[in-house]
Order: sequence, then structure tokens, then C-alpha cells
Amino acid sequence: MNIKDKAALARNLSQDETFMEILHVIRGRQTNVFLDSQSPIETIKQAHDIIRALNLIENQFHTVFADEAIYDKKHKD
Repeated sequence: MNIKDKAALARNLSQDETFMEILHVIRGRQTNVFLDSQSPIETIKQAHDIIRALNLIENQFHTVFADEAIYDKKHKD
């Protein structure tokens, strides 16, 4: 898949309200684990791993958009 197609798909996904709401809800639930002083250490570790995974997903969006910007700049007419 070329850079422009990949960026278009990523943009559509990042603008999808349902998808973004799901990410927000997951992040919120995992954050609540940290705020609960009764959370077992294993649960905290799992919440940390999940939040790191969500960050990786968001970072991938940024990478795709940066790649597109670089491509556009190189191929400017």
C-alpha cells in the first residue's frame, strides 16, 4: 500500500468517532486502575501494558501522517 493510501485509511480511522471513543474508554478504565489504591500489582502492570499499547497505536497514526507530509514535501509540484 502506498503512503497516500495508508495515510487516508489512518486518517479515516483516527476521525472515526466510535473508534476514538473506544480508545478513550479503554484508556479511562486503565487509568482508574492506577487511581484505585486497592488494585493488585498484577492488575496495575496489565493496565500499564494496555496504556502503552494504546500509545503505540496513537504513535503509529502520527508516524503515518508524518510520512505523508514528507512524501508531499518531496513530491510538491
